[in-house]
Amino acid sequence: MSEKQVIDLKNKTDTLLKLRKAPSQFQILYHLINTGRIMSVKEISTELNLTPKATERAVAKLIEKNQIQRNPFKDSSYCCDTKQIILSLLLTVSDLYEDYEKRNPQVKPTQPVSPELEVEPLSQPN
Repeated sequence: MSEKQVIDLKNKTDTLLKLRKAPSQFQILYHLINTGRIMSVKEISTELNLTPKATERAVAKLIEKNQIQRNPFKDSSYCCDTKQIILSLLLTVSDLYEDYEKRNPQVKPTQPVSPELEVEPLSQPN
């Protein structure tokens, strides 16, 4: 991954993390991710019980923030590139883990327990 791609992903992640402050934008983005569908403003507003005008404004902001895209194959419809979102979140988790390791060098990551070493919970007497 090039340096420019990493920077773009970090910017996308920063924008994603701030979306909670804009409830209708967050709701629309979450709905597009969750359904995986290409949807028009009318479909989005109907399914989310938002006014068409509020939906139009939120969609315009999401496009401006590069969180959703216009669909070239279906007029006036929008979709979300979930691969980009997953990549940006993965990068964030990776950065957080690196920061954690730097701050806590004595803590080693936990290893999965082998099946032979797993402890079964104690059964309670009847």
